[in-house]
Amino acid sequence: MTKRRKLWLLAGLAVLVVGGAGAALMVARQGQPAQAAAKKKDDRPPLEFMKSDVVRLTPQRLSVELAVPGSIQAVSQTTVRSKLSAEVKKVLVREGDKVAVGQMVAEFDTAQLRAQLAERTAALASARAQLATTERTRLANAQLVQQNFISKNAFDTADSAHQAQLALVAAAQAQLEQTQIMLGDSVVKAPIAGIISKRYVQPGEKLAFDAPMLGIVDLAQLEIQAQVPVADVPQIRMGMETRVEIEGMGTRRFAGRVERINPSTEPGTRTVNIYVSLPNDEALLKAGMFARVVLSTMSETELPALPMSAVRSEGQQSYVWIIADGKLVRRDVATGRRDERAQRVEITSGLNAGDVVLATKFDNLRDGLTAKVVGVADEPKVAERGSAVPAATVAN
Repeated sequence: MTKRRKLWLLAGLAVLVVGGAGAALMVARQGQPAQAAAKKKDDRPPLEFMKSDVVRLTPQRLSVELAVPGSIQAVSQTTVRSKLSAEVKKVLVREGDKVAVGQMVAEFDTAQLRAQLAERTAALASARAQLATTERTRLANAQLVQQNFISKNAFDTADSAHQAQLALVAAAQAQLEQTQIMLGDSVVKAPIAGIISKRYVQPGEKLAFDAPMLGIVDLAQLEIQAQVPVADVPQIRMGMETRVEIEGMGTRRFAGRVERINPSTEPGTRTVNIYVSLPNDEALLKAGMFARVVLSTMSETELPALPMSAVRSEGQQSYVWIIADGKLVRRDVATGRRDERAQRVEITSGLNAGDVVLATKFDNLRDGLTAKVVGVADEPKVAERGSAVPAATVAN
């Protein structure tokens, strides 16, 4: 190998060494920010929770209750309908007016009926006069046939005419009574006591027979029609006391009682209607209000439970957040019976008794975030209902 060629080889090797060193230095410099970011992430302080923010799964005394939706309806309500095909002359009540049984609420124009009454009265009088004539003829023929002055056929003819006239008198009498009934129906009276809920007609309208005129609702005694899942029906008994919550009534509760249970399910829903009586002495409640009927289906029983605020749901799956080995962990759980009054729910699977569970809802929680409970020298106590606002500051 010539001297010049050796020099070229040495120069090339030097260039490769310098380039490799530079590349290594560049890679090292590029890796420093990532390592710094990872170190910074690892150095992020853990989420801190107070003792009141966590609970453990412990046996709780639950009063198992069943809450079902329903709507209020009046036990006694009616729609007053037209018994005539005539023109409405007066309507004496409006929505919200109270009415008594038999009170006049509307009146029809009776001009045609009065004329018809006069006509049928005269027709009845004429039929009765004709009846008197046929009766005299029959009596006379009866004497003559006994004396053999006329034939038996002649008497039968007079007797038949008398019987036909009797029928005509009865028909005329029935037509007259029908007109009198229609005149009576021209004055519309309230069939029940209550409050006018709907007025369908105005004076001057021509109504057909059986057309609706007024709606009347008696609010003295109400009932709730509630829908109960088929699986829960065996737990309900006739006469069972209930607690009723009414939408719009705030925290006020009303006492009710199961009066009837429908013997069949509702088509398409697989629920059974129950009917809960609801006194309304103060007339606060109105027909059509939405209600929530709460039934105590089981006496107090000790069951492993958590506050309802600790349990979240995603679709059909319930889950909780626990702190394990200094990390947040999402844990799927199965729930059972619920105590609505105590706001607790039974946990049937997914948790162990020693698991530390977040008792209230926090935002922006993720699996694997570091977390700890501050100020805990021993096992955290079960959080009381209505605990304070969470003290933890959760990073976005």
